[in-house]
Amino acid sequence: MRFCANLSTLCNDIPKLTERYIHIVQRKDYQFDAIECQNPYDVSVDDWKEIMSKNKTLKWILINSLPLYDQTNGIPSFNDYQQIVLARTLAYAKAFNVNKVHLVMTDIENESERSKIIDLVYQAATFFQPHHIMCLIEPISTRLNYYLRSYSTAIDIVKSSKTDNLKVMLDSFHLQRLHGNLTERVQEMIPFVGHVQISQTPKRNCPMSDDGEVNHRYFISKLVEPFYQDFIGLEYNDSSNASFEWLNEFSTTN
Repeated sequence: MRFCANLSTLCNDIPKLTERYIHIVQRKDYQFDAIECQNPYDVSVDDWKEIMSKNKTLKWILINSLPLYDQTNGIPSFNDYQQIVLARTLAYAKAFNVNKVHLVMTDIENESERSKIIDLVYQAATFFQPHHIMCLIEPISTRLNYYLRSYSTAIDIVKSSKTDNLKVMLDSFHLQRLHGNLTERVQEMIPFVGHVQISQTPKRNCPMSDDGEVNHRYFISKLVEPFYQDFIGLEYNDSSNASFEWLNEFSTTN
């Protein structure tokens, strides 16, 4: 299995994303080849390129779009969404040759708003398709009114898409919080998954922590590895002193 470091959550005692990048590049306990990031927009593209020119260049796997809930009040038209969110997201995705973008949308007050957001999702997938970028949707358990809080609904949205670049983000943390029954749920999702992220539940800490609900050795080796060969995102909270040696247990099976 291959793993990518999430710059937004790992080594979170290091305040600047660029300094986290350098720290991860220089780690000796596990040699990462790839990263993902929720909020690369905190650093300009030029500053990112300067940092990477002076250090090992890690492959960028995924970025989040600018969160719609931070950009507008209410549900915008697609033209406004494109100008406010998608244009800048695409600029970063192209600068780093990212082929996956998580479409982070917004909360809703009623079902009519949900359908409007889903329409924006479909239009966003069409927007990114010529750039060969996969769009991901993810049920989020930590936002009570988020438009998407069910993996079954996420699958239905993907099934109804007119483009082939819309997939589901499988996150063990949100899946466990929202549904449980991981074995059956993952097997249902296999044809629709475009990216996998892991962290322990309920604390969003290291997946291998015994202080949690999910056996990630089983989750990775029995549920994910048989059907998924891309990078697994390490979207969990931890400090720069924490070890990544546990990853070698899975990397030796590549």
